Amino acid sequence: MELNLAPNPLHRQVQTLRIDKVATLIGENGSGKSSILQSVFEQRLAGLDHENLKVVCFSSGQNESYSQKFNAHLKRKRRRKESLKLDCFYYDKSWSKLLIFLATCLHANGKVRYFLRENSYLEESSGPPQSDVSTKISFKFKVSKHYAGFIQVEQKKEESGTDSNSARATDYFQSLQSFISNNISRNYEFEGALRSNTYTLGSDGLFSASYFNRSENEEANQNHSFNPTVAFFTQAADNNYFISRDGLKLTLKGGIELDQLSDGEYQLLFLYALIDLFDSENTLFLFDEADSHLHYNNVEKLWGLLHSIQGHAITTTHLLDSISAKENRIEHLKVVEKGRISEENKIKQLINRLSVLSRAKSVEFEVCGKLPNIALLDDYNDWIIFTKLTARAGLDIDRLAAVHAMKKSSSYATANETFGKGKIDWLHGLSKIESPLVTTKIFMICDRDEAALDWNAANGVQVNGQVYRELLNAIRWPQDMRVTSYLLAWKRREIKNYLLSHSALQHHGVLDQINNAELLREPCYLQPNNPGDNADIRRLNAKSVIDPLINTEGVGLDIGKLQSYIDLIPPSEISEDITNMYNFIIGKL
Repeated sequence: MELNLAPNPLHRQVQTLRIDKVATLIGENGSGKSSILQSVFEQRLAGLDHENLKVVCFSSGQNESYSQKFNAHLKRKRRRKESLKLDCFYYDKSWSKLLIFLATCLHANGKVRYFLRENSYLEESSGPPQSDVSTKISFKFKVSKHYAGFIQVEQKKEESGTDSNSARATDYFQSLQSFISNNISRNYEFEGALRSNTYTLGSDGLFSASYFNRSENEEANQNHSFNPTVAFFTQAADNNYFISRDGLKLTLKGGIELDQLSDGEYQLLFLYALIDLFDSENTLFLFDEADSHLHYNNVEKLWGLLHSIQGHAITTTHLLDSISAKENRIEHLKVVEKGRISEENKIKQLINRLSVLSRAKSVEFEVCGKLPNIALLDDYNDWIIFTKLTARAGLDIDRLAAVHAMKKSSSYATANETFGKGKIDWLHGLSKIESPLVTTKIFMICDRDEAALDWNAANGVQVNGQVYRELLNAIRWPQDMRVTSYLLAWKRREIKNYLLSHSALQHHGVLDQINNAELLREPCYLQPNNPGDNADIRRLNAKSVIDPLINTEGVGLDIGKLQSYIDLIPPSEISEDITNMYNFIIGKL
């Protein structure tokens, strides 16, 4: 599903969000996660976008931004005497008891009923259908003098024939009249106010009334249909008009009150109720920190629930347990910076963000365990340079999209160290994570530095050697996990060495900094339309020449400057090592 996102206060441009069932927004406080949710909600509320979706919004706390916008919308509806629609609605905790009650009564096979049954909070009739006979809700109910007077005026208009669209004929009034007659006062005829009193309702009382939901536009009704019982109670409790949400009491089996449950159980039940009552193929849930207050065992249940819904969900979270939940694959996680969803250097940003949440060394492993294919490089920028050189060589870089780059040092500084051991040790750590591992291919791409290596003659990039094979074979992956790792290396000193180009350096007037007798033998000088694949170029340390051409002071690698530089390199001056690395990787995917 693709969703257009309107500008938000932190990012004033339209963006597109791709949702694979669930999109989970993560970022620092103030990064704009909630602003993105709010922009979707407000666009739907105003009828400016997403009109094919039912949008159900929930916040774990009192979100003033949502409340103010939504309350202003409801006031406009009431001033215009328009019926309340449920195709875009914001629910805070004050709605929880009413919705949980409706969910257990209306959905015998729903999530709420299952939870109550599993935890012995429920008594059911023998059925079928099995009714919830133990859950009761107590509330204050009233009919104001103003509303009673309004109905009397409508009745007089009917009698005089001056009003053919009487409010008394609406679905809402017919439902209200039936509910009052069966549960509040059998003889009440709206002749005056009905003073506030406390009533208790169970499933038998709920079903004794009739609830209407007729629509002149059957197609619209089908696309945005809601259970008429839910529609009635939502309207009756809106603004505490008939049913007061203040002081609601929900009692379970044995007289246990909902308020006696833990915050986590309470919140999970509320989320279950929203799913039971509103989930459909065209529902979009907006859940702002829905996992707050949840025990880590219930965090897994929450994400299992969200990934099983018929519709879609956009969520926000700060919890490491949520981000590392097995259902949240890497494509579900979206990093937000200043109101913008950023996919550039996603793994780097994700790990940096998680490092703020936890100092545990397992953070990297939790993230990388979600990646099917990993490229371990000495720096994130190495992958950027590699893919841009690949594209300049005319190769299809879209085929590399399935590989995620991760920074991990090779830990090779002297000839006394084992080449690539830092990356191999990292694989040992990854193999020991307790979370499910989806990784199948790991490409360890090392800087050569000063190492004397033997490469596989067939592919030109894989490092040969019994020592390396034994180190890799010593890794014990979790049972039934088939993870294949490859130790690879550049034939040149490092990736920046592949940016040496006669044409590009000549354009910048620095060619003589490379083509001079102090660095190279003259036969090994860079030449036009020649990649320079010779021993002298391979051993050269070119950083002092290349860095000023692609970096910006105080920032580091400047992607714009890098691209401009690479555009100056003719494909004929790009090393075959780049093509060999590309062919090896895509050949293993």
